Amino acid sequence: MADKETVIGVETRIAGEIRGDEDLIVKGRVDGKIQLSHSLTVDKGAIVQADVDVKSLLVAGTLVGNIVASESVRLQASARVVGDLASPRLLMELGAAYRGRVDMGDIEAARAAVAARAVARPVASSVTAARERPAPPRVGAPPRSTVLATKAPPRLMAPASGERPAMPSPATPPAFPRVAGAVPSVMPAWAKKKVRRR
Repeated sequence: MADKETVIGVETRIAGEIRGDEDLIVKGRVDGKIQLSHSLTVDKGAIVQADVDVKSLLVAGTLVGNIVASESVRLQASARVVGDLASPRLLMELGAAYRGRVDMGDIEAARAAVAARAVARPVASSVTAARERPAPPRVGAPPRSTVLATKAPPRLMAPASGERPAMPSPATPPAFPRVAGAVPSVMPAWAKKKVRRR
């Protein structure tokens, strides 16, 4: 640990690039890029969506992005990490979740690859990304005839003695006797009101 450390609080959200020469503890949310000459700690409940280039990394929260650590990476039991990782030492506690590639070889080559990807794909702010994201397609209501057909109760007929029961044809809906004063459900609302007033 360095003599100085910076804490990003629980209610704080930062979008952009963070560079520094001291330890950083994230308890809130960071979107963008983090480059430190010391250690980074992602606390439990914190969310970091950034490419990370640090000396050592301790994750107890959620981190989405590529990781380059020159000394070590430690994932605690509550850690959730998605992205490629390059570090000479990796420690994963039981219960930690990680998805991505692990490179424990040449750290400088991994750092150059992450930098090249960042130049090719600049990090957009969450507001810009939300504006560029297409709206989901609208889902229309089901046809009215389908809804009405599903609400009709099945017609039961008592078979005569010695006969097999006749099954209604699935293509034609069963017919129901009309009752005087009953309003069919296909009539418009204004027609129903007039019939009820009589």
